[in-house]
Amino acid sequence: MFYPEDFKNRVKKVYPHLDELHRRLDSGDVVVGRYLYDNSPTGLSLNTILTATSLGELQEQAKIAQEKVALYHDWCTLHDEQNPR
Repeated sequence: MFYPEDFKNRVKKVYPHLDELHRRLDSGDVVVGRYLYDNSPTGLSLNTILTATSLGELQEQAKIAQEKVALYHDWCTLHDEQNPR
């Protein structure tokens, strides 16, 4: 699969320590979608909410979660564009 540089940069920014994901992303591996799906949250955990020390911290966590969901949706769009039925 072809991944645009902007998409690759966004993934690497949100998942800075997932080296295997970075390698697969750079090689155009389709399994990137599985990584993004598996790490795409459906919400914030109660522990995250209860241990947040400020509203700003909680909002930052929510923004990161929102970007993870957006990345998976963007991957789905790229996949569908490159693999029409």
